[in-house]
Amino acid sequence: MLFFTSMKFLKQIIYLLLGLVFSSQVSANIISPLADTTKRYSYVVLPLVFSTPETSWGFGGATNVTFRFKGQPQTARPSQFQLGFAYTLNKQFLSYLPFQLFFKDEKYKLYGELGYYRYVYFYFGNGNKTLEEDRETFNVNYPRIRLNGLYGINKNWFVGLRYWLDDYNIVQVEENGLLDTDTDIIGREGGLLSGGGIVVNYDTRDHLFTPTKGILAEAVLFANEKFLGSDFSFQKIYFDIATYFPVAKNHTLAAQVYAELTAGEVPFNQLSLLGGTKRMRGFLEGRFRDKQYFTSQIEYRFPLFWRLGMTAFATTGSVGSTVGDLFDDQWYYTYGLGLRIMLDTKARVNLRIDAGFGKETSGFYLTFGEAF
Repeated sequence: MLFFTSMKFLKQIIYLLLGLVFSSQVSANIISPLADTTKRYSYVVLPLVFSTPETSWGFGGATNVTFRFKGQPQTARPSQFQLGFAYTLNKQFLSYLPFQLFFKDEKYKLYGELGYYRYVYFYFGNGNKTLEEDRETFNVNYPRIRLNGLYGINKNWFVGLRYWLDDYNIVQVEENGLLDTDTDIIGREGGLLSGGGIVVNYDTRDHLFTPTKGILAEAVLFANEKFLGSDFSFQKIYFDIATYFPVAKNHTLAAQVYAELTAGEVPFNQLSLLGGTKRMRGFLEGRFRDKQYFTSQIEYRFPLFWRLGMTAFATTGSVGSTVGDLFDDQWYYTYGLGLRIMLDTKARVNLRIDAGFGKETSGFYLTFGEAF
């Protein structure tokens, strides 16, 4: 099964690379007029064609814009936003606007995401030992707001506030599946999620999008509460630490540890999810889910030629109902390779193509920016 899945991924890579030949020409034509150093912005536009188990074939477009606000020196970190739209043969619609904005010579930082999604997710049940044969899907429509506003205490330390909102409208579940029959699953009928918290951020990276040295560490104390409009009451603590080491000329060793610790009345769609495009690549996001989550990954990044680069990565992770369960239960592992295409040499923005593999699982990913 893994062989045939891998062959499918290989075909997708070939199709995507053929498309990128055209896309890179479009991008080059767009970037070229902006190459003048007096300009404070650059952007690329890409047509998107993709296929995943959740979406079937999807079509759309995306743009990535980097810029500096008036009065900021060229040495200041550039701000960035992406704007993307896609429609799939499964009648799904995706619209998203992630952003990172820097003001007053990086004294203030605002980042997050605005979006609206009509999507299909996989559900296997809760816990660390769910079975593949219990897999089911559910359809959900929701707007999303992600806002983080931080103040720079000094060049490296930031502190601020976070607000998140998702209004989940679960429009379809599988008949006689877990979400249809198990009334003990919290959130099986959807609901509004509205929460806020405190963020502490430490950042010594040498570059925002493709760092080669430094540390990015973040700790968040977060609560979804009914006085904020949420239909559920639960609390989370997030820890995220990524480090970058220059190994040789233009070669970088990157490592990350990430943890989520949760308490309270947690809906199933807000449990910590193992898998996805950034952590535990190779597993579907939510293949395993529970209140507590820990994962780590390591990645070696190196150039090939022209604007092409490559990465090799390995990850491990686990979920559990308690912190103790994280170290008592089974751990999962993935590994993989990735191709990088630098779309904007000035802002150093990459297109990321990754293939991740684990025991009886695999995943293929196409997106902007590094995984971490």
